[in-house]
Amino acid sequence: MAFYDMQASNISAYSNMNIRLILFDLGGVLYNIEHARTHSALNSLQSINANPISFSLEHAEAIFGEFDAGTLNKSEFISRLGEEYSIQATDEQIINAWNAMLLGLYPDTISFIHEISKYLPIALLSNINEIHHDHVREECKPLFEYFEHLFLSYEMNLKKPDPEIFHHVISKTGNSPDEILFLDDTPVNCRIAQSLGINAKLIDPLTRDWLSEIKNLIAN
Repeated sequence: MAFYDMQASNISAYSNMNIRLILFDLGGVLYNIEHARTHSALNSLQSINANPISFSLEHAEAIFGEFDAGTLNKSEFISRLGEEYSIQATDEQIINAWNAMLLGLYPDTISFIHEISKYLPIALLSNINEIHHDHVREECKPLFEYFEHLFLSYEMNLKKPDPEIFHHVISKTGNSPDEILFLDDTPVNCRIAQSLGINAKLIDPLTRDWLSEIKNLIAN
């Protein structure tokens, strides 16, 4: 049975497993994000008595999920945000507010990925939308070059935690579920992956201790 580490601190349970691929989330794992910044920035653009915006790691209005899943394009997303939440702003202001959560790659990300890619194939599975991808594309170019597969939700018309997105990863990589170690900062994503037989490790975005644990796991 696949292992799911809810404590985000004990990696030893993987030591006897036949891991052949590490599947990374991007935001909160390799890239620093803070949802509250975007929530605050969008709120500041709303008119008085506008519908409240719900947007966090664990819960968001349907429009944000649709944008991540690629069922809305950039123009449709901006237009609907303005209409549904009484946002009085230019397209540029809305885009800047939407990107406010993106704080940059963690300083240790590139060196870490460079090191572990020597030992195992790695892939990326990210819930990401067109605007965010445009914003991080150049910054993340050196990072993305290390991955054998880039699974980006808006390009796939699927998003985590939909089981179908994990089935797609399994099919495209050719790995069986129990050969995959999935690292993500969202509990429901880890739970769904584990239910499909994938080994899942819940990452705490506030600590980087897990990097040395992963290095030790794959180097031994």
